[in-house]
Amino acid sequence: MGKKIHMPLALVVILLAAISISFVTKKEKKTVLRHVVSFQFKAEISSERRAQAVKDFLDLKNRIPEIKKFEGGENVSVEGYDKGFTHCFVLTFENEEGRSVYIPHPAHIEVSKKNKPLMKDLFVVDYWGEE
Repeated sequence: MGKKIHMPLALVVILLAAISISFVTKKEKKTVLRHVVSFQFKAEISSERRAQAVKDFLDLKNRIPEIKKFEGGENVSVEGYDKGFTHCFVLTFENEEGRSVYIPHPAHIEVSKKNKPLMKDLFVVDYWGEE
């Protein structure tokens, strides 16, 4: 009879220990603001000028500290739904304040003025995501 009492008690102790460990090790998910930018270059823009525009845009991550992560590149989708957009980038900000610094930042304004005339179209959308 003693073994029957100790066995369930041991299982309860093990189960409680596992649950407490999972609470301690579970990482709290942080919400971040993602800023998606897609380019559609005009047909007459040379590949060299396109490459420079992309390089200038990507370099903003080194000039604006509020950009926490910056990734993207040339479209490689095979589905055919790109509507002519050739590049897509995702910038990550900790919060709306970071984005509010980025939008009017002199480096962003400089790159925008330089590159916007090269674009047939731009697409921008923001959303909340998890870090």
